[in-house]
Amino acid sequence: MDKNFDVVIIGLGPVGSLLAALLNEEGLKVLGIEKDKEIFQLPRAITINDESLRIMQSAGLEHVYSENSTPVEGAEFINSEHQRIGEALKIKGLITQNAWNPISFFHQPTTDQNIRNILEDSEIEILLEENLIDIQQKESVVEIETENLITNKKSLFTSNFLVGADGSSSTVRNLLAIEQEDLDYNREWVVVDVKLKEEIAMSQMAAQICDPKRLATYIPAHLPYKRWEFLILDDEDKKEIEKEETIQRLIEPWLKPDQYSILRSAIYKFHAVLAKDFKVQNCFLIGDAAHQTPPFMGEGMNTGFRDASNLAWKLVLALKEKDFVTALLNSYQTERRPHAQFIVENSVSIGKLMAAYAAAENPDDVPEELVNKGYASYIIPNLHEGLFFGGIADPSMGSGSLFPQFIEIKKNKIIKRKDNLLGSGFAIISKKEIELSREEEDFYNKLNTKIITIEEDQILQNHWLSSYMQMGETFIVRPDKYIFGCSSDRVSFQELTIDLKNRLRAR
Repeated sequence: MDKNFDVVIIGLGPVGSLLAALLNEEGLKVLGIEKDKEIFQLPRAITINDESLRIMQSAGLEHVYSENSTPVEGAEFINSEHQRIGEALKIKGLITQNAWNPISFFHQPTTDQNIRNILEDSEIEILLEENLIDIQQKESVVEIETENLITNKKSLFTSNFLVGADGSSSTVRNLLAIEQEDLDYNREWVVVDVKLKEEIAMSQMAAQICDPKRLATYIPAHLPYKRWEFLILDDEDKKEIEKEETIQRLIEPWLKPDQYSILRSAIYKFHAVLAKDFKVQNCFLIGDAAHQTPPFMGEGMNTGFRDASNLAWKLVLALKEKDFVTALLNSYQTERRPHAQFIVENSVSIGKLMAAYAAAENPDDVPEELVNKGYASYIIPNLHEGLFFGGIADPSMGSGSLFPQFIEIKKNKIIKRKDNLLGSGFAIISKKEIELSREEEDFYNKLNTKIITIEEDQILQNHWLSSYMQMGETFIVRPDKYIFGCSSDRVSFQELTIDLKNRLRAR
């Protein structure tokens, strides 16, 4: 095995594997290091959203999830009598600007194994049962020392960049001495996954159960699986809570013991934690290594996927265009940390709202401010600050939001998703043909830019696209499909280009 790589990734869970696949698509030399030999055979992550499925498209992996998932009908808060509290989040049949269902449930052991098989058949180098023991950042490279868990043989690798995707107890984060910020939620819950033995009519709405005796969550999951999460009370014996008879008693309001088999019952401490730095020189954190969130929004893995998508194109471009390195790499922390903080804090808010509903005699007595942070927080915000026109996202030109995916529709159904038209670099999308000066052409060639003149019928058949094209005439779209900005009667295309050049070359 070669000892020199463009990028070394520590951890090949879903987030690290996605990053490896994205970088491999761009021809980078990637090494993935994982301490476990086999993938984990029990489900942990369970929710994938529309943006994550679109990201998977860019890695050619969307089928892994779409073939092993069930779209979610919605979510609701319910009381101890299983009666709905307030307004439910209803998303059955919805398709977002990303051209996918807003939320789907999947079975992680299946998807993880399929992706591992794909990675092993790719150009990516993979080392299993290998433990990271040291990181040394030199002027031009990162030196990584590892140890084989079976033979105890030590190895040394060099890489332009190192990425820690190694989970909540991240060795990368610890070796880099990155501190964590506690965002005020640390409670122990027991997570129970079951497999149905027969087809049973059950609610397809996820539910936050606001029972004053015990908070809980019900997740329909991808058939034939179901999941429950139960808060462990302060005076409870944790050994007792994991026993089969205890689990059966907790699930009794939904199922009889002979209707299911328990796959696992495991105690987890639901954390709300954020790394203070997502980047130290040429080392980066993504996924649970960077942020840990209670599962109430189902956004833990998805937030990691956004990290991977945001970082991937910046590493690719930084390796190809040395003038852009500083601005590109610094923008990862600028863009991703506040966004991840929003997800963590709003997940905590849902947990606090559950507790408030459970404690209130009348749900109407719960403060409106807390209620508004319930399912309203499922509306994931756009990016705010970073590589956008003017440095700050501007809703009036769509900057900081995702450009709608091109689609082909037949009989009101999507028959083809066409992000491939935008390519893997930057894209210029316009209602009219664009003529570039020689200098502009040279610049956009460096960004591997596709120029697309959009047809009227493409706009008319996609209401998302139609609404965006009303903002302006020509859009500059980043490789992660976020909008840099668009030209209008206020801003010219030339002004957009000059601003993009300056931002990418900033030191």
